[in-house]
Amino acid sequence: MTTKKALTGMMIAAAMLFGGSQSAQASVAAPGASTSGDTNVNVNIPDFIILHYYSDLTLNFAAPTQSVDEGAKAWDNVAWSTGSYDGDIQLTEDATEVNDGNKVNVKMKNLWAVRGFSNSGTADITITNTDDTMENSGSLVVMEDLKVTTPGTGGDTSITVPLKGISKNNATKGGVSMTLNFNGTTKSGMHSGGMYTITASTI
Repeated sequence: MTTKKALTGMMIAAAMLFGGSQSAQASVAAPGASTSGDTNVNVNIPDFIILHYYSDLTLNFAAPTQSVDEGAKAWDNVAWSTGSYDGDIQLTEDATEVNDGNKVNVKMKNLWAVRGFSNSGTADITITNTDDTMENSGSLVVMEDLKVTTPGTGGDTSITVPLKGISKNNATKGGVSMTLNFNGTTKSGMHSGGMYTITASTI
């Protein structure tokens, strides 16, 4: 009686063991199931602008030294008794020095560059004549008519240019034009103190 009970218990345990194992194997071997879902991806780019510029600019002019033949001048009725004569020498009224003597138009390329992003894909570039006078001990040179320029344009105090991304290779480049007024210039040497400001703004 004891032996039968023992065999019966062993058979029940074996059935439970192998039955559970078969059930687990059937679950692993079942045909694979899959599902998928779509994810929307959005990127919000802020207005972003980088301005490249020179913080210091020196213009070294070549010396315009020259001799100008103003023709002939005759002094009449010189008084020998005094041994001197104060002649009224009249030079031509139209000066023949550099650019008629008083003003020189200067155009300088590649003085600034801009890159970045904006809602419109463009940026405004403006120039302000912050301090127009350069001085050397009372001798003055004055900056006038400042403009920002791009290749092929005459320029203006404010222009709109395209933004072509953040790569330096694609940056939009431009220059500056100005007129230098030498009416108050009386000395050679370095004249310092002039300043202009370039501002780049996204649109």
